Amino acid sequence: MFLALAGIVASTLFSQRALDLMDADAKAALVDTSSSTRYLSLLVVGGFLAFVLWLPLAGWLFLGCAYLALGVRSFFRLRRLSLPPRAARFVLMGNASSVAGIVLCAFIFAMRTLR
Repeated sequence: MFLALAGIVASTLFSQRALDLMDADAKAALVDTSSSTRYLSLLVVGGFLAFVLWLPLAGWLFLGCAYLALGVRSFFRLRRLSLPPRAARFVLMGNASSVAGIVLCAFIFAMRTLR
């Protein structure tokens, strides 16, 4: 859990720094892009809960793979935006740290369910 929390904290710090570097148009474009990702994240959490109740190993593997896929999706979507280069780097680092934390946490819990 510490890895996931550390990833989320790092993501928050990077994202806040990126928002400080953006103008209003870039912020609006970022919000428009991330709105569909929120729905997919809720769908992933719902699928994770269903899988964990059915088979815990499947739930943790689903969570790790789904967040990895969401991270790759957000990487390509953010590349298409015309954000300032420094702000785009901070947003990408924030997304990468968040995804890495959740994927590592899911991997650790999947390994623990195998024991």
